[in-house]
Amino acid sequence: MNRLSVIVSLVVSVIAYTLLCGSVPAFADQGADLRFAAFEGLSTQVDTMLAKGVDINAKSKDGETALMIASLMGHTKVVNILITGGADVNASNVRGETALMAAAFAGQADVVEILLSKGANVNAADVKKETALMEAAFSGHSKIVKMLLDKGARINAVDVKQETALIYAANAGQTAVVNALIASGADVNAKNCMGVTSLIYASLRGHTDTVNALLSKGADIAVKDTLGRTAIMLASVRGHDDTVDTLLAGGADLSINDNISKKNLTMTASLVCDGH
Repeated sequence: MNRLSVIVSLVVSVIAYTLLCGSVPAFADQGADLRFAAFEGLSTQVDTMLAKGVDINAKSKDGETALMIASLMGHTKVVNILITGGADVNASNVRGETALMAAAFAGQADVVEILLSKGANVNAADVKKETALMEAAFSGHSKIVKMLLDKGARINAVDVKQETALIYAANAGQTAVVNALIASGADVNAKNCMGVTSLIYASLRGHTDTVNALLSKGADIAVKDTLGRTAIMLASVRGHDDTVDTLLAGGADLSINDNISKKNLTMTASLVCDGH
């Protein structure tokens, strides 16, 4: 998953320029000056530029606005100034990412609260159909997850791969978020386009605590992906012994065959023992 790569690349490039030159870059346009001031949290400079008529919604070549950048960096004062000055809270960059998504990804809870109170679309999705809830879930920001849900975020919305916020959280091993989402009604057995569930992802990654949480909430331990692979098959292949033990304790069946090799874990173990 490539989280908010365009915004992050902008931040990295600005930092690199400043480190190399030891000064604020001499941007070619005032919109870029405003975005740099927003990045640095320079509220006085932002005020001054807006008073001079700088376009508050000016975008970079990748579509970022000053509000998106200030939101990502958590500069609440600048965020408030920009919104009061007329910044579009639902503007998006070339990837469809909004200020709310940036703040949710970065764990900027105060900014998320401001944006939601000023009309940010809680269910806006980028070009990959990823939402702020998915960003917060993947990054493990439980407080923001709750804030978004309280404002009507669709808990079982899916991206282009049919993955939900719960699948994002499980894939990243964010157990607290997994528990919060399930408690709020997330489908514990939702599958992506390859038939992969939250349990399969967590097992594949070796997130044993997350596996425990999912099993305790009714995750189907025997479910197969489209290739016929189960959670315990993938945990075993990856060498996640603790996860395998947890799945076995939960009743995982070693005799299930996948769709490719037509072998199961019991057969594989016997082949190894026989020296093959």
